[in-house]
Amino acid sequence: MTKHLLKFLDIYLIILSVILASFIYFIFKEKMEISITIIALAISVSIGLRQYKIENDKIFKELFVMYNDKYDEKFNNHLNHIVYQSQNNPEYRLSEMEQSIVIDYLNICAEEYLWYTKGRIDPTVWKSWESGMKFYLEKKTIKEFIVSESSQKESYYGLFEYLNIGKTA
Repeated sequence: MTKHLLKFLDIYLIILSVILASFIYFIFKEKMEISITIIALAISVSIGLRQYKIENDKIFKELFVMYNDKYDEKFNNHLNHIVYQSQNNPEYRLSEMEQSIVIDYLNICAEEYLWYTKGRIDPTVWKSWESGMKFYLEKKTIKEFIVSESSQKESYYGLFEYLNIGKTA
């Protein structure tokens, strides 16, 4: 119900203003100009709300495309390789290059989290991204490295605390 109300808030605002303007005009016998002003104000606010929603959607799309492209180009294959290696070799340790990849991945995850906390990432998308983050960051080889990196957790905008990562198992 609340989601529906917010989605059509601009339309409800116009309907409410027409009802209010009619009430003022017919009940209180006020000038028609007052009613027209109320409706015009509601239409202006409604257009502003609609424009705000459009801008938010554009920003979300830009962030969504940017982060998915970055993940696909830079992290997907490397992280899957790390997972594969650590599953086949329990003694597997990250190379310096892989450590750098994990740090870069933590940085992109932290950026995504920051935008999520600012309301720019849709909660449904965030849940999907969060699930992916947990999948990789909870893998033993990666998690061991993250524990050593957790001393820098302030650099990650609260991501460590939110995901409850960086603590020894």
